[in-house]
Amino acid sequence: MDFRIKNIVKTISFLFCLVLPFWISRIWLFLTNDDLVINDLASYVICLVRFDLKTLTIWYAPLFICLGIGLFLQKIGWRYFTQFVFSTLFLFALVFNLIAVLYLPVSKVIVGPELFQLVSGQSPVIIWGYIIENWYFIILVIVVTFLVNKIFQNLRLDISRKSGLVLSFFTFFLIGFFARGGVALKPLNLMDAYAELTSDEVTHAVTPIYFLLESYGKQNIQYEAYFSDDILREKLSEDAKTYGELPVQNPNICLILLESFGQEYTRLNKSNRPSYTPFLDSLMSQSLNFTNAYANGLRSIDAVASCIAGIPCLSKQPFIGSLYTQSDINTIPKALKKVGYTTSFFHGADELSMGFKPYLQSQGIDNYYAKQDYPDIADFDGTWGIYDEPFLAYCGSKLSSQNQPWFSGIFTLSSHHPYRIPEKYVYLPKGTSDIHQSIGYTDHALRKFFDSIQSENWYKNTIFIITADHSSINESRAYQSYRGKYAVPLFIYAPKWVDRRDEPRVVQHIDIFTTIKHLASTGNHFAFGTSLLGDSSSHGIAHFDGNIYTYTTDSLTIEWNGDQHVRLFNYKSDPTHLIDMSVQMPEAVEMMLQKLKMYIQKYNYRLLNNNFKNQ
Repeated sequence: MDFRIKNIVKTISFLFCLVLPFWISRIWLFLTNDDLVINDLASYVICLVRFDLKTLTIWYAPLFICLGIGLFLQKIGWRYFTQFVFSTLFLFALVFNLIAVLYLPVSKVIVGPELFQLVSGQSPVIIWGYIIENWYFIILVIVVTFLVNKIFQNLRLDISRKSGLVLSFFTFFLIGFFARGGVALKPLNLMDAYAELTSDEVTHAVTPIYFLLESYGKQNIQYEAYFSDDILREKLSEDAKTYGELPVQNPNICLILLESFGQEYTRLNKSNRPSYTPFLDSLMSQSLNFTNAYANGLRSIDAVASCIAGIPCLSKQPFIGSLYTQSDINTIPKALKKVGYTTSFFHGADELSMGFKPYLQSQGIDNYYAKQDYPDIADFDGTWGIYDEPFLAYCGSKLSSQNQPWFSGIFTLSSHHPYRIPEKYVYLPKGTSDIHQSIGYTDHALRKFFDSIQSENWYKNTIFIITADHSSINESRAYQSYRGKYAVPLFIYAPKWVDRRDEPRVVQHIDIFTTIKHLASTGNHFAFGTSLLGDSSSHGIAHFDGNIYTYTTDSLTIEWNGDQHVRLFNYKSDPTHLIDMSVQMPEAVEMMLQKLKMYIQKYNYRLLNNNFKNQ
């Protein structure tokens, strides 16, 4: 075969090796996502190719440098070093891409650098459990990496030094061209993808390693002045909340955060699916039940920040653990301690898991109870912590010994991956997803908990606020949208003081923060949210999953990519977000977009300037 043909074949094989990690994860997404619809195949392919070329030129830049030097430094040692550089970059890209797509059903978004933060806080037992569960991907990684390395070893081009100089110059030019994404004034970025494709298409077209490259090293918060300082100051002043007295005086307040209890798993689901929470459903019917409620983030740590500090998640990095963790915020433990409350928090995992304990202790929580404090290790689930049923019983006994009035947060555990439950409860409905049976088990544990505390002298003087930290695996299209994936149950159970009714207005986790302070009569304060018991008006809700902003009112929601691309949906009549109404309703789009931009500007201003002094 002519040496030129051989070089062409080697070049094509080389490019195949470079993009293989991108396509393995992409094919997996295609195989596991039956709902993906490509609206314009040509636009999709063009976008895919542009982002793949940009990704490989940036990610493999160290390899290209090694190969360029190797054209002139033809030493066996350098060849081995080049092989090592290729193997390292290929292996990392393949592993990171696979982890990102496997985590997507839970995270709802392709993760970037925050994946390392999530992993760093986990015990080796949990990480090892994930590895064992996905053993077939480990084999795939080993086999593919071995075969690709064999191919790479035989791809040395047969060219002269003069041709090598020309090739090096030409390659350098192409790398610069592809790294910018073309000749446009601005380099190619994610905004271009969202402008051309739907959000679902972007998830498949843009490889996870690109999400990592674009987001890594960027500031957590980048301030942009959508409005003048005068307008901003006026809107900031609206965060000063004043509420009248409630008929209850110094109640105990119990906040129960249910791990991964998405609205889809309860009777509130909008897709005619079975409920796995019979007890929770019955409790809702006896409560002030907010049927259109949303978490402010997609991670457990986001829920703690929202409910305890009143801070929504509008950045890629969680608030807790960020540069802004120590902002001067009058958090629940601080505010309630000033008015005589005892405060505590319960989570049956390791005391360092999730970062809950260090943060809450820094905010002045009186007592934090974790797996280490639980008396019987026989109730350990083997992975995360203590099974919910015995740990909730332990919570009840501790609550009975607390000085009243008290505030206590209880965070359940068993409905977290890998969804282990005690053997005696395997009869519970398995449902259609691994999480469903564990949801049923925690619901049963919650029933036992309430049965056990009803005779306690503090029970009738206690207000229970019950919600989920976030949703988890969503099988219904209505809960896979940028709005629907945040939907959670949220209700207030206190028959002595709170009306029993379904409330359809939009509410969110940061409203819990304001409500607790209102209940405890902590006085006037600043807050992003409003009291669920003191403000019956409707307020829009802003979300950011790291790529797309949404703003939701009682019936409409917009999706905005941060640039020009905006879509509008009436989720009441179109819960699956199939009909974009932005062209038909431009006034609604403009109004909601202005409110979203102001919300973002206020959020960034407060965090960057530590502007919480008046709380």
